[in-house]
Amino acid sequence: MIELIKGVLRNHRLAAFVIFDFVWLAAVLGRGEWLWVTALLILGMFAATPKLLWRQRQTLFFLVVLGCLAEFATVYFGVIRYEGSALIPMWLILLWVGFSGMALIVFDYLHRRYLVAAILGAIFGPITYFAGERLGAAEILVPYFTAVVVYSIFWAVIMVIIARFAIPATANKAVNEPSR
Repeated sequence: MIELIKGVLRNHRLAAFVIFDFVWLAAVLGRGEWLWVTALLILGMFAATPKLLWRQRQTLFFLVVLGCLAEFATVYFGVIRYEGSALIPMWLILLWVGFSGMALIVFDYLHRRYLVAAILGAIFGPITYFAGERLGAAEILVPYFTAVVVYSIFWAVIMVIIARFAIPATANKAVNEPSR
C-alpha cells in the first residue's frame, strides 16, 4: 500500500487527480462539518505539486475567483441553492480552490485545444451538480434541461479558460525535476 501511495505521488497529474477526488467527496459529503478535512486535502494536493502551482498562482487565483463568481450568479439567478447557505458556502469556495489547482496540473494537455476543452466541460461539468444534488449538498431549482444548458455553458467556458492558461507538461518538466 505504501508503494502504491509513493507511486501516485511521483506522478504529479495522478496525485492531483486522486487527491482532488477526495477533496470533492469531503466538500460535498461533509460540507461545513468537514471543512478541515477538505482544507487538509487541498494542502496535501498543493504540497504534492508545489512548484507547478506556485508557477501558476495568478491563474489559480483567477480561476478561483471566476468559479466563485459563476457559482454566485447561478445562486443569484435561482438556478441552484446550496444547503445551509443563502449565497455560496465555504465548502464550495474550498472546492474551487482544489479544483483550480487540480485543473492546472491535470488538464495541461488541453493547452490551446479549446474545442476539446469546451466539449469536455459541457459534458462532464453538469454531472457534478446533479451528483451533489443527489448527495444533499444542493437543490437545483430549475427544470433539468435548463440546468444542463446553464451548467454546460458555464463549464465549457471554464474549461476553455483552463485550456488557455494551463502550462503544458513539456514546459512543466523543468519545474518538476529535482534540483541537483
